[in-house]
Amino acid sequence: MMQEKIKLLVSNTSTSIIGRLNSDIYQELRKQLGYIPEDAAFKIKNTKNNWNKHWDGVESTLHFNKKSCRCSIKKDGTHFPTGLLRIVRSVLTEKNIPFDIYDNREKVEKTLSLEMSNEFEERDYQRPVIENAVKAQRGIIKSCTGSGKSGMSAAIIKELGVSPFIFYVPSKTLLKQTHSEFSKFLLQNGSNLEVGIVGDTECDIKDITIMTVQTAVRACGGKYVRFDEEDKIEKENPILLEKYKEILSLVQSAKGLMADECQHWKSETAQIISDNSINARYRYALSATPHRDEGDDILIDACFGKEICDISASFLIEHPKKYLVRPNIYLLPFNKGMPKEDLFIYSEYYKYAIVENKQRNEYIAKIAKRFRDEGRIVLILCQQIAHGESIENLIDGSVFLHGEHSGKQRKEHLDKMRNREASITVASTIMDEGVDIRALDTLILAGGGKSRTRALQRIGRVLRPYTSPSGNVKTEAIVVDIQDNCRYMRDHAKKREKIYRTEPAFNIEKMDQIS
Repeated sequence: MMQEKIKLLVSNTSTSIIGRLNSDIYQELRKQLGYIPEDAAFKIKNTKNNWNKHWDGVESTLHFNKKSCRCSIKKDGTHFPTGLLRIVRSVLTEKNIPFDIYDNREKVEKTLSLEMSNEFEERDYQRPVIENAVKAQRGIIKSCTGSGKSGMSAAIIKELGVSPFIFYVPSKTLLKQTHSEFSKFLLQNGSNLEVGIVGDTECDIKDITIMTVQTAVRACGGKYVRFDEEDKIEKENPILLEKYKEILSLVQSAKGLMADECQHWKSETAQIISDNSINARYRYALSATPHRDEGDDILIDACFGKEICDISASFLIEHPKKYLVRPNIYLLPFNKGMPKEDLFIYSEYYKYAIVENKQRNEYIAKIAKRFRDEGRIVLILCQQIAHGESIENLIDGSVFLHGEHSGKQRKEHLDKMRNREASITVASTIMDEGVDIRALDTLILAGGGKSRTRALQRIGRVLRPYTSPSGNVKTEAIVVDIQDNCRYMRDHAKKREKIYRTEPAFNIEKMDQIS
């Protein structure tokens, strides 16, 4: 049957397909707009549900009616996220399917006159990113740690001049840090812009507002779900419960949004924010590692569109102005105290091989003390509270920083690290994303793991350049990766090494011990 001409009606959140799609065209779009979850084979094999009996394993963002719709705000008729419009256009063009596009989005007028302060020193590679982002109106800014994402984001918001505008962050730590940076970068009428903040214990809404993802999800009526096994769910402060209507109104009225650490936005709960952002014509995502390991990157693209740029760590290390320092990554094999390979589940291996492995923890403590004695500022990253506590107890003067600490406690300790007053810090995954501690020069990866996103983010913690008050310049960074030799862990170690080798400017060396 010949395919009739169709119409694509574009809104800020979704695009409707008007007209009948032939079955083969629908199935092609369904696959192109979908992904295969990691557990698809298991679900297909073990399903007892009739509706799932003939499922091919594809989870698609293409929906054909309200019953099949998985959007937060249910929509009737065949539709897909507007961020994937380019894919649909490509498929229809390739298949010679006639179509017209009708852009139903309201034009957004510039209402803010902003300037950038002298705190923002624009780099040569940033101007094209800013200009391309404004022109594209939405997209993903792939930009590594130390590339100046906050400054570029503020500059994009300044150029757009629309309000309300929301900048989303995944944690309370980044909430405070980003609020401080935007307050420094943006000027209005010659004075620092009053930037809003929503999250933790605060709800102060302004033209430009920094907000945590978890608060926004809850205000939209959703329940926050971890985006991976290391993500932490933070308790919402009761003060904010009475503000949810006001926060939801802000989300729905915002003319633009940005999402830092956008890898979180593949999660079903972050998708709720995107779907509720019905007036947000301008949509941008930022991350050093927007692409994940599970193949579900299309969910991030669905919210924001295509990649605008790719600024790698190696590019900034090799740049004539040396915007990042080169890391020396030491891969240290470890065999002692490993469990016998007759356990059944991953959590048991992790418990005995890493968390409760006394010999391993003592080895890590010994390495950390040695670097401290050399005058280095050391960060030890763990995944579990019990593990961090064990290592802290082995190192006199160390401090274990984790999610149970208040925002004030975190800030006080981070300031000590910045001032080189905390020589050894043990931390949970709260230090994975975006925290700027330029004085850090040594990282010990004590928690293992296989995630590409986590691995490169963690390396990024020590790559920023630093000059001490006395004039000493950080010229290189040290990263110690403990490569455990037992089931699961040895494969994870190989994956991390493979990830490190995607950056040609990283020095990587396998060693028996730190000499």
